[in-house]
Amino acid sequence: MRLILVVSCLTLACVCAYGQAANAPSFEVASIKPASRGARIGCSGGPGTTSPGIWNCTFVSLEFLFANAYGLQPYQFRPLDWMNDVRFDIAAKVPAGTTKEQFQRMQQNLLVQRFKLTLHHEQKEMPIYELTVGEKGLKMKKSAPVAAPAQEDPWSVPKVSMGKDGYPVFPDGRGGMAGFNGRYRWTGVNVSMQDIVKTLSGRLGRPVVDATGLKGKYDFDMTWIVDMSGIQASLAARGMAPDSGPPMAEADSGPTLQQAVQDQLGLKLNSKKGPGDIVVVDHAEKVSIEN
Repeated sequence: MRLILVVSCLTLACVCAYGQAANAPSFEVASIKPASRGARIGCSGGPGTTSPGIWNCTFVSLEFLFANAYGLQPYQFRPLDWMNDVRFDIAAKVPAGTTKEQFQRMQQNLLVQRFKLTLHHEQKEMPIYELTVGEKGLKMKKSAPVAAPAQEDPWSVPKVSMGKDGYPVFPDGRGGMAGFNGRYRWTGVNVSMQDIVKTLSGRLGRPVVDATGLKGKYDFDMTWIVDMSGIQASLAARGMAPDSGPPMAEADSGPTLQQAVQDQLGLKLNSKKGPGDIVVVDHAEKVSIEN
């Protein structure tokens, strides 16, 4: 049985700075070549990893690079039709001391410089969720005041162990989101409603609007299951799934994310239509400009 682990570091901030400043940070060296398919697909390295000075990507599409560079979910952007068809291998040297914001700007500027990427914003009516307090009341606990929050590396991911119930477990006092074979846990520590709606938006694939009126910060621990066959199909459509191997294991039973939000957090997701901001790619070259 193949074990699938997904860990999300919820303290990462999305840097969506469009355009390129004159003093924009850049990689010291960046090689972009047409992909030669290997066993591994995706990106590794960079600030906060065991290889902070090197960023490598293997068999990644321009659509993936764009979404990754700008921190966008699929519902937040409209790529060109062909952007998932062309694949690249990238090897880049990251300057010492690069911050997470600078690292993301480097990725953005690489696309602008080497693929002549241009884009614009549009407002579009789309399905949204309005988040309210549930009829049975709030079930999250208000966080205790902290005089001096611990200074942690926002790129660090806490070690996750497997609980007896099959759900991942975080160390005491640490929060995050992780999943083992379709069983997910989100442990929130001192989390604001702004962070909650941002995370739910990413997980649910549509904007979540905060209508709770809650202003504090909260602690909570929630679990749910995810249909791994759907994830595998999505990865395969994007060319991110391996060619062979057994299918991802399925969780036997448990609540969906929407049910967990209602039953375990005391919040309710109300499906509606509303305006949303999307990023539209106007132009990109299919071949990288010379290294």
